[in-house]
Amino acid sequence: MSTAIQAILLGVLVMLSNAEWFLGTCFIQRPLILGPLTGLIMGDMEAGIIMGATMELAFAGATSIGGYDPPDMISGTILGVAFAINSGQGPEMALTLGIPIATIMLAISNSIGYPILQIFAHICDRNIEEGKDKAFQRNFILSGFVAWGVTTPLLLPLAFYFGTDKVTSIMGSIPEFVSTGMDIAGGLLPAMGFAMLAQMIMKKDVVPFFFIGYFVVAYSGISTTGVALLAVLILAVMFTMNKGRALSSEPVVKVETKGDGLDEF
Repeated sequence: MSTAIQAILLGVLVMLSNAEWFLGTCFIQRPLILGPLTGLIMGDMEAGIIMGATMELAFAGATSIGGYDPPDMISGTILGVAFAINSGQGPEMALTLGIPIATIMLAISNSIGYPILQIFAHICDRNIEEGKDKAFQRNFILSGFVAWGVTTPLLLPLAFYFGTDKVTSIMGSIPEFVSTGMDIAGGLLPAMGFAMLAQMIMKKDVVPFFFIGYFVVAYSGISTTGVALLAVLILAVMFTMNKGRALSSEPVVKVETKGDGLDEF
């Protein structure tokens, strides 16, 4: 299979991966699935499975929390696995290339995608003011498609077509202050995301459970999985007790029925 055809197929794969939200969140964007599919395109599915599993471990915590956007694991996985297989290297090369590529592609897609979303947001506002429901639905769907479903599928095949050496030279030409700033921002953004998430859950009926769970994990040696299971049991008990109170507090309404002519009472 020629490099051009492989680049086109990789572009189709990244387009489907970015469109997974329209498919019901089927997790096609996870490296565990993208790795074998990339390996199938590159002609070595076994290597794709191994590299995909390795990349899955690296991106296991890549979840958007609050205002934090994780690195673009779709581009990182596809390009990392493709370059590694193309050069005859192993999972280490996929990780070495995939993680920086994911960070760079996130910055590029955000710098292009968010301005596009802003433009469509104003268009959607006008559609609402004018009462054009169908136009609003169309522009709302187009905003996500143009912002995320076009930019990356165009950039990724070009990056693969020009090869590993070109991508490596581009990453090496980035000024040190830019890469340092990206590292600092990458460390601050998760903290900001968790802070925003904490601000949303800091309610008087939730805060005690939050700190109880924290102190149990910190000082008892129980894992977070154990605390989560304990929380499920506590929730089940509370739900049962509240349901019992609700049933016992309901007033008993007597319904009087009149009998027929043969009823002596």
